[in-house]
Amino acid sequence: GLVCGPCRVLVDNSETTYGTCEGYCASINRTCTGAWEEHGDSCLVDHPMECFTQLKSSDAICECGEAGVAPASPPPPPSPCDEQSWPDVDHGLVCGPCRVLVDNSETTYGTCEGYCASIN
Repeated sequence: GLVCGPCRVLVDNSETTYGTCEGYCASINRTCTGAWEEHGDSCLVDHPMECFTQLKSSDAICECGEAGVAPASPPPPPSPCDEQSWPDVDHGLVCGPCRVLVDNSETTYGTCEGYCASIN
């Protein structure tokens, strides 16, 4: 295969053999860190893709990181709510931004609206 840069190769038969760049990198015990559609069976990039994008052509440029090392993911954005200060959060379970599992919701608050009104 054609080497397109550090840890980057032009993968032949990518659509039928691997399906995605993630599949290619996994086949060599590595983690995908980048994927691109190539132009003209070369290292010229036509457009970027996600590692999990199903390949629609026979070739793709795949970049694989070190064995077993996943790329660092950005930290989640801070919640606009301070869920940890809310009352009766069942086992501290935050289900998403401004969403919690409420303990005693039926007996104490009756409804979600009742719970939310108690916070303000």
